[in-house]
Amino acid sequence: MKQSYVILTGSKNNAGDFLIKHRAKKLFEQIRPDREIIDFNAWESINQEKLEIINQSNALILMGGPALQKNMYPGIYKLPADLDEIKTPIVTMGVGWKSINGSWHDTYHYPLNQSSCKLLDRIKSDGVTSSVRDFHTLNVLQAKGYDNYLMTGCPAYYDLAHLREPFHFPDKIEKIAFSLGVSFINSFSMEKQMKDLILHLKEEFKGKTFEVVFHHGLNPDVFSKSYVGKANHNKRHNEFAAWLTEQNINFVDISGSAEKLIDYYSSVDLHIGYRVHAHIFMNSVKKLSLLISEDGRAKGSKATIAGMVIDGYSAYQNGYVHKIMSRLGVKFDRFITNSHSLEEIRNIITYEIDTKGHRSEQSQALIQQNFGLMTDFLNNLP
Repeated sequence: MKQSYVILTGSKNNAGDFLIKHRAKKLFEQIRPDREIIDFNAWESINQEKLEIINQSNALILMGGPALQKNMYPGIYKLPADLDEIKTPIVTMGVGWKSINGSWHDTYHYPLNQSSCKLLDRIKSDGVTSSVRDFHTLNVLQAKGYDNYLMTGCPAYYDLAHLREPFHFPDKIEKIAFSLGVSFINSFSMEKQMKDLILHLKEEFKGKTFEVVFHHGLNPDVFSKSYVGKANHNKRHNEFAAWLTEQNINFVDISGSAEKLIDYYSSVDLHIGYRVHAHIFMNSVKKLSLLISEDGRAKGSKATIAGMVIDGYSAYQNGYVHKIMSRLGVKFDRFITNSHSLEEIRNIITYEIDTKGHRSEQSQALIQQNFGLMTDFLNNLP
């Protein structure tokens, strides 16, 4: 009888979350074909039936995404109140931190509540090496005494069909995709930056196909079924889509599945934008991508695979006064944007063209090196 792993995944609407699950299953299929993969939604409670399936498996794997948050358990992973009810080892695979400011200094003061530490203690006590997706996350855990982790990168970095192929700079760049971030929802300055970049880049790539890509869904009915209490998130995205229509700029919604993301970006020659998993996918299939950092997830990716990455902001105001103002509901912009963002994008792309992919080739080498650690992690699972 084939043995199994139970994975808890977080794919609701965001295309990147679906890509994590899709790529993780491919990795298991290739490296651990001796295990059946049983997939449960992380946000759903573990009932008795699921608990029995988990306890019959070889391991419970908490999968990917920015799941290392203050209320990781039970906020992200709806595990039983009594973790001792889970009899099989618990491990993480490719999880990451979630920090807006995203500096290395922040890794030493990262908040995790008592229940989340209880889960991390349990994971450590089970004695199986776990996996994180970047070095910032690794340092968060090491700073708190958790030394049972490998930095394997996100599962989405690894497209097994392209992994060993050499990087070839494209003969021509005909289709450019600009992925929209999420920081504009609460920041007027980041919204202005995104709109300014879109207008300038559309003009600079005049005569080429230029489209803006939404990774979160625009349909309010579909979105509301995935995310309760985030109506403003969807409203702001639709307002941005309306602005694009006014500017006669094409856009596309790729939310809801890994296949939509894969199909769309497979047709793109150059990605520029804020979505980390657009950047991860493009690098995984050896295509050109420039990531604009809007939080610690992007900064973590830069430290993991280098490549073409610029800071979208120079500072995020997160001092004591700013936190009090935020709690009091005072509306203010906490981002100080990078005033050189357009200049940096131009310079990096020009250099990449002139060198036929200097930074992109560096990314490919790091992805292959990290894959060795991902393979070790998977091979050493129970």
